[in-house]
Amino acid sequence: MALVDIGLVLAGLVLVFFGAALSIYAVALLGFLIGAGGGYVLAPSLLGAFGAQGIVAFAVAVLVGGLLGAALSYVALSFATSIPAFVVGAYIGLYVITPIFTGGGLIRYLVMVLAGIGGAVLGFTLTKFALMFITSFVGAALASGSVTLANLTAAREVFSPEPILFDPLAATPLVGIEVPLFGVLFVLGVLSQIGLFKLGWVAKFATVLPGVGRVIGNDEE
Repeated sequence: MALVDIGLVLAGLVLVFFGAALSIYAVALLGFLIGAGGGYVLAPSLLGAFGAQGIVAFAVAVLVGGLLGAALSYVALSFATSIPAFVVGAYIGLYVITPIFTGGGLIRYLVMVLAGIGGAVLGFTLTKFALMFITSFVGAALASGSVTLANLTAAREVFSPEPILFDPLAATPLVGIEVPLFGVLFVLGVLSQIGLFKLGWVAKFATVLPGVGRVIGNDEE
């Protein structure tokens, strides 16, 4: 299990610092992680419905979920950034925007939906910038330890997304000091990805990795 958490941290760092620059590869990685996470959470229910059991069947469910997520992200590129952009936008609306002017109630969820819709629109129309934002957000959540295998396991046991929800403004103990680790990684990720485009590194990636630029178009030039 520790290896899985290490893998999530490493995948998070890749998304944080190279997300939008890797274009289709980052989208596929996002899709795989989301699909695998969904497969992990839903596996007991799905396996029970099909009468399957055992660790092999469980691993297959997670792998199939990941591959399905990656495939759907690749096929539906027009919406590949819109969906995670909606999730990220809704999350920010719920945990960052609403606390500023309301303590709760239905208005909280209305703001969440509106922020999600706004995020989806930006994700569809400003793909490059949205992908920078999304990959930095998801990557920072994984790399900072805000979302771990233990969180996914808890979500599976209670069959609720509550255990994987986290406060993006919360501080994390680091070498005896409270550090807003998620926020620091998120900001560093956005800035570093902007730098990759400004310094022309994306064009260099394109010479090595076929498909770079398919999501972000020719904006990197």
